[in-house]
Amino acid sequence: MRFDIEKLMDGSRLSALHWRVLLLCGLAAFLDGYDVAVMASATPSVAAAWHIHPGNLRWIVTAAVIGIAASALIVSPLGDYFGRRVVLLISFAVVGIATLMASTATTENELFVWRLLTGIGLGASLPNALALGAEYAPAKSRTALVALLACGISLGSATSGLVAPPLLDLGGWRALFITGGLVALLAWVPLFALPESLRFLTARRRSPEKIGRLLEKLNSDYRYEPGHVYTVPEQISGRFSVSYLLTPRLAPATLLLWLVFFLNLGLLYLMSTWLATLLNEDGLPLSQALRTAAMFQMGGVVGGFGLAWLMQRWGPYLVLSVSYTLTAGALALLGTHVSNPVLLVLLILVTGNGINGGQVALNAVSATLYPTAARATGVGWALGVGRFGAILGPFAAGSLMAAGIELGHLFWLAIIPTLVCAIAVALLRLAVNRSGESPGSMVSTSPQA
Repeated sequence: MRFDIEKLMDGSRLSALHWRVLLLCGLAAFLDGYDVAVMASATPSVAAAWHIHPGNLRWIVTAAVIGIAASALIVSPLGDYFGRRVVLLISFAVVGIATLMASTATTENELFVWRLLTGIGLGASLPNALALGAEYAPAKSRTALVALLACGISLGSATSGLVAPPLLDLGGWRALFITGGLVALLAWVPLFALPESLRFLTARRRSPEKIGRLLEKLNSDYRYEPGHVYTVPEQISGRFSVSYLLTPRLAPATLLLWLVFFLNLGLLYLMSTWLATLLNEDGLPLSQALRTAAMFQMGGVVGGFGLAWLMQRWGPYLVLSVSYTLTAGALALLGTHVSNPVLLVLLILVTGNGINGGQVALNAVSATLYPTAARATGVGWALGVGRFGAILGPFAAGSLMAAGIELGHLFWLAIIPTLVCAIAVALLRLAVNRSGESPGSMVSTSPQA
């Protein structure tokens, strides 16, 4: 007897196995967020300890992003060939070891190398964690669940900023990397409880009994029997490449998605990398600057949950367009040198909601836009292209800081890419609608798609 696993999985209710996968993938996303942001928390202290201007550390603060970009394009797609679980476990171990070793750096070159290796691990672990979570989530709640899973990234980044002051008091900037590395290595063990993607196992024609037993845990109405055969709507080709993402049906949506990823990640990493340093340079004590900057990440957590709920009701494109427009307004106000601490925190929360929360929503869009055969590659390439913006954004800001740019002018410059994102997301909706049959479940399940 033949069974379409898409129907069996999408018709299931949330079970213990669903939650195990989502929580463990969320844990991986949380620690990825911490390791991405830890350098931003350490930058003012590293600059002070090594007696250099913070702007001169721009190569080091972008090293992890360079590694992420290369890995997302080259290593991450291996999840479509060897499985999400294997690539996730190996890459996550690299993240933990490289973060721990960064604490031993005594020169700028050493710290650059360890941050680069950290980025290589992050660039493969995050796309496969998102892809695995998306493939286990039932279709009716996939958009919200993947968005909530991706909130772990913002929560991890926020935690990095909030725990930084006591860790800096305890052991200086090295304590930030030691803590992150040890926690990542300890969390690596529970990740072995992750199952492989059922869609991947079926497309690769792995053991029917193994597939059947997993399906029993997902769908209480199903019982495996010898002789059951499982199918997926699309089959994985050994020659599959990124060219599939650029076929006439998918190319307009793919290119617009890449543009938004490029601009949004540039803004996200600019703010995540330099906000604490800029606030400190503008007169706030370091501990207060770190906690205030962490509100940008907390805005992403709140925004991720809020946008996920709104996306289920109104669709991702309308919600994101409005969110980016509101963010541009908050950036305009931040450019006026806000002195009121309450208003400053509020505006940073709004900005974090739009940019950081927007990235959470974009991750959900990319993870659900493409079919199974292209999912890890689609997520990996969207993040990979976006990482070039993530490299350019903080590096350009560091160069402008070294040249003496005012804080307000930097916020005003950020308004331009924010508004371009609002327009591009609206065009993305048109591109998806005009493509005919929706390429993935995001389009088919969102009311406004």
